[in-house]
Amino acid sequence: MTAFKNYLVPVDFSRGSEIALKHAVKLAREKRSKLLLVHVLPAMTVYPPEGAFFNYREILQKDAQDQFKRLVRRMGLKPAEYRCTILLAEDTARAIARQARKSRAAMIIMASHGRTGLQRLLLGSVAERTLRYAECPVLIVKK
Repeated sequence: MTAFKNYLVPVDFSRGSEIALKHAVKLAREKRSKLLLVHVLPAMTVYPPEGAFFNYREILQKDAQDQFKRLVRRMGLKPAEYRCTILLAEDTARAIARQARKSRAAMIIMASHGRTGLQRLLLGSVAERTLRYAECPVLIVKK
């Protein structure tokens, strides 16, 4: 009997991450595995300005939960096939790799946004950095 595996899929609700999720769904169904869908909120954007009457973190988390519901519905996922989690982190790539280690993911399946040149130099690549930090295999799906 084969060991149960799960696949971690970072989701930023972009077209690219949806394409990566489609690949992950196919693989998980073939292998009878579960998906862990992960959305990372950047820590620096969740601190409201002084005197604010609303909580940015709650607003961003609620929005991510709503987007997860719509995404799961579009993908036709059944509750037994996936689990969603929202993380708060300063470094998205490290958070993804840490969550993969913590959840004992067999593989990370993620999108590459395909940035090149100056944009890649300035922003870096979350996919590339995740590949560096992860202890498990990483499948990078191009749009």
